[in-house]
Amino acid sequence: MSSWTVFRRMLRYLRPYWGWAALALIGVLGGTALSIAIPTLLRDVIDVGVSRNDSGYMLGAGLLVIGLGILRGVTGFIYRYFAERMSHFIAYDLRAEVYDKVQNQSFTYHDTSQTGTLITRAISDVAEMQRFFAYGLIDGLNTLLLIVLAGVVMFLSSPPLALLALLPLIPLMFFSQKFAAAVDPAWRKIMDRLQTLGNFIQESALGAEVVRAFARERHEIKRFEDSNEELYHEQVALVGKWGNYIPLSTFIIAFSTALVLFFGGIMEQNGFGGVTVGVVVAFNAYVLLLAMPIRFLGFVILLITQGLSSGRRVFEILDAPEIITSRADAKPMPDMHGHVEFHNVTFAHQGATRPALSGITLEARPGQVIALIGQTGSGKSTLVNLISRFYDVTSGSVTIDGVDVRDIPLTDLRKQIGFVLQQSLLFSATVRENIAYGKPDATEEEIIAAAKAANVHPFISEFPEGYNTIIGERGVTLSGGQKQRVAIARALLINPRILILDDSTSSVDTRTERLIQQALERVMEGRTTFIIAQRLSSVQKADQILVLHDGQIVERGKHDELLALNGHYAEIYRLQLADQERVRLELADFSKLRVPVQVDKRSTEEYRRAIADEISGD
Repeated sequence: MSSWTVFRRMLRYLRPYWGWAALALIGVLGGTALSIAIPTLLRDVIDVGVSRNDSGYMLGAGLLVIGLGILRGVTGFIYRYFAERMSHFIAYDLRAEVYDKVQNQSFTYHDTSQTGTLITRAISDVAEMQRFFAYGLIDGLNTLLLIVLAGVVMFLSSPPLALLALLPLIPLMFFSQKFAAAVDPAWRKIMDRLQTLGNFIQESALGAEVVRAFARERHEIKRFEDSNEELYHEQVALVGKWGNYIPLSTFIIAFSTALVLFFGGIMEQNGFGGVTVGVVVAFNAYVLLLAMPIRFLGFVILLITQGLSSGRRVFEILDAPEIITSRADAKPMPDMHGHVEFHNVTFAHQGATRPALSGITLEARPGQVIALIGQTGSGKSTLVNLISRFYDVTSGSVTIDGVDVRDIPLTDLRKQIGFVLQQSLLFSATVRENIAYGKPDATEEEIIAAAKAANVHPFISEFPEGYNTIIGERGVTLSGGQKQRVAIARALLINPRILILDDSTSSVDTRTERLIQQALERVMEGRTTFIIAQRLSSVQKADQILVLHDGQIVERGKHDELLALNGHYAEIYRLQLADQERVRLELADFSKLRVPVQVDKRSTEEYRRAIADEISGD
């Protein structure tokens, strides 16, 4: 995207605030005109008042200058106030637009985007765009108008002297263009470096436990110092370019002043070109009037270049295609029954060499419990993510109640699907706000009922603030089991027709797992439920168990049926439950005999072989 394209696109954000932009422009025009008028008055004071010794004229001129100065203050306030106000509202719009865009993006986009990058562009780059509108654009226009109007008045007064006075500005124009060309890539490098630092800080904050567990604090500090030092050198190099511009502009002003005084004096003595003492003084005032804008020109160029570079980076986010959206002809579906079907579904992640799922066909009737098991990376989470359209199928279709999920509005679809994940994210808010996240208008009775169903009400009641307790970032003040049960209450409150439990008990102890399972048993009643589990104790009662391997369903059936197959499921069963089955049989034998028995000394491996023989029918 060219700089000119970015510039024109940025100007479109002025449209909602054209009134404020017009007031700022009026302030700029008024201030510029008043600034140009004062040297003209100075010329007349010398040529008329002084030459005629007319003190009344000089007094009137002095009072007029004071009045013009006051008006300049008023116009300066107008253009600065409305320029700043306009720029901050534009920044507000840009941040909101970027945030909305990120929120509406699919998982595919977030799989390839770093969080630090999004944060940098939504905050730092938008701030640079705000400075562009407040200073780069308005002050650049002010500088340009002042140079043009001063040049026109000077040429009308004395073309030869004006040519001499403005001649040094020509090399400044070429140097300014070269300065702008050098600043653009330098600023892009700085923003990329800031983006890298943002990603680094975000990863370090999330991985703080790992860093400390392996005593790698010094290593991470050194990595940050190296990247931070590179940013420092890049910023110093940019300041150096700007620093070289300021002395040159100062020299040009001084050189222009010398030309005016020297040649202007000669012209006045020889009566050439209509030059008078007042004209020489006025020209000198014009050159001094241009001194500050010309010095400021480098800063304006820097602001404009930074704004355009940041605008290009922000527009990259805004222009990213939204792969998963609601179709224009999608028909509302506010009341689902929960009949889910996969029809020969294949899915491959963007850029992947092989599909994550292949040939998936299954049916889950309303109220059924479908369990998904398999090795890590077998495609279990990807499969359930297709139901809520976190991803779209590559081929085939997923339907709910006979309607393709791509033909259902996303809001209707996702509001009726409840999620309880392995690591459920809780927000830095009250317990009440976290439970009611999916239904903010829920009543107190509904929130408490959901909490009781999820076995979370007892420990919440023990908090001094009860449901108003702030639980901290990512629920840091709660245990793993407590966070899971709050997440279950959150899912239950929206009364979903489809419930997805993604390995929701794998990271807790056995006692906590039992509490969670008791809560889930109540939650699953009457709902179509998909359970992803590593522990078979969570899935034995499922209506249908699907065993996934390399993205394909290799076995399906109920617990006893899959054991009889003596395949993947039976192998997982033997690995997980053989020891538990041994203990259960011993306890059963003990309760039947009701007499002291000798403890069986057979090894665990012998028990595993015995159970395997029983399963295979040997």
